[in-house]
Amino acid sequence: MQTLKIPKKLERAVKWLVATLEDNCGPGKEFEIPLRHLVIKGGRGSGKSHSVARIIVNVCNQLSIRALCTRETQKSIEESVYQLLIDVIEELGLSGSFQQLKTHINGVNGSAMLFAGLRQHDIAKLKSTERIKLAWCEEAHVLSEKSLDVLTPTIREEGSVIIYTYNPELEDDPVHARFALDPQDDVCVVTMNWRDNPWFPEVLEKERQRLFEKDKSEGKVKYNWVWEGQTLPAVEGAIFAAEIARLQEQGRVLPLDYDPRGKVHVVMDLGYGVMTAILVQKFASTVQIIGYRQLTHSTYHDLTMDLEKLPYRWGKVFMPHDASHRDPKYGKSHYEVMKELGWTTAEIPQIGIENYISAGRDMFANVYIASDKDPSGEDCSVLMRCLRRWRYQVSDTNTGSIKTMPPMKDEFSHGGEAFCYTAVVADELINDMALPKAPFKGYQGYAG
Repeated sequence: MQTLKIPKKLERAVKWLVATLEDNCGPGKEFEIPLRHLVIKGGRGSGKSHSVARIIVNVCNQLSIRALCTRETQKSIEESVYQLLIDVIEELGLSGSFQQLKTHINGVNGSAMLFAGLRQHDIAKLKSTERIKLAWCEEAHVLSEKSLDVLTPTIREEGSVIIYTYNPELEDDPVHARFALDPQDDVCVVTMNWRDNPWFPEVLEKERQRLFEKDKSEGKVKYNWVWEGQTLPAVEGAIFAAEIARLQEQGRVLPLDYDPRGKVHVVMDLGYGVMTAILVQKFASTVQIIGYRQLTHSTYHDLTMDLEKLPYRWGKVFMPHDASHRDPKYGKSHYEVMKELGWTTAEIPQIGIENYISAGRDMFANVYIASDKDPSGEDCSVLMRCLRRWRYQVSDTNTGSIKTMPPMKDEFSHGGEAFCYTAVVADELINDMALPKAPFKGYQGYAG
């Protein structure tokens, strides 16, 4: 493989990549096991994408392999890295080695660069794609769990490698959580930021300094995300972004103990095909969320069977106002069905979405959320994912205006709304005692 100009931080990773593709790993070799996942993460101006484009062009020029360039959403070839690869081919003086076609790039040596969006792509077609030796996932922080679960077994050639480039947004982004936070032996993680790019342009340096001066937030959260590749507490524009940041800074996402002397109440949100339930104990003004359920296309009997596995003393089940409507499936209202299953039900007042959100903001000052699993092995990670990502709709894509626009109705809204409902009924989360002996593990007499 010819010498390739890339940032120094990538040199060892590229050696491991090439050794894997050339089947040159094993005992006594520089790399004992093949590389499977190469994670290149960091902030703006680090040269991640340009460096990987150079690597792929160089590899496809030297080896007769098929490379798949993909991302979560790619509605047209213009949304892919196609043009970047063409530019790099010309930059390296390799135009005579590649044939530029409308939807792919072929090498005269038999190599090929293919392009596909994971979300739009026909899954069956992608799964049947053969002989992919190298895959590149650009903007990998937005890849869904479903896309990852499709992609990884699709790239199944012996000695195949998947490269991910991204600026991490949230700590629980699927790629970041699966590969970067706890890398296995066949994973290489490289963090690259602007200072690691020897070709960092002056125009970007001015932009970097401008944001550094402009960002007055505590800890320069936005600057550190954009330029230093650090994660955000919540997505930009999230309804509860500031509240989630404070919750984490104050250490109120932590292991929580169920106190058997207090009742556990259930606060539900009902959506099309989705049912969510927050499990909560309240002592004085302290709200402790000790569990969360999000069920898809399930019945109240399914939820009941799930909750009955828990050794809790149950209080009330709070359900939204529209639960009084009769469901054609049952011929009864949602309240009636839950009562027949043995639950004591109560209604969540209908006060309008902005009032719900306002109540949710107020509750954040007194809320604790469990970070550990409950006795049945479930945790609140999905709820935290929802709270970090629930956002307003944007009415003007140029200005980012959110005036008069309601919150998004998506996969994250159910958890966000259930949290707000919990705030609305907080005064009704009655228990038999004023304060628990130890509201969370490692309790040291917290006061504040």
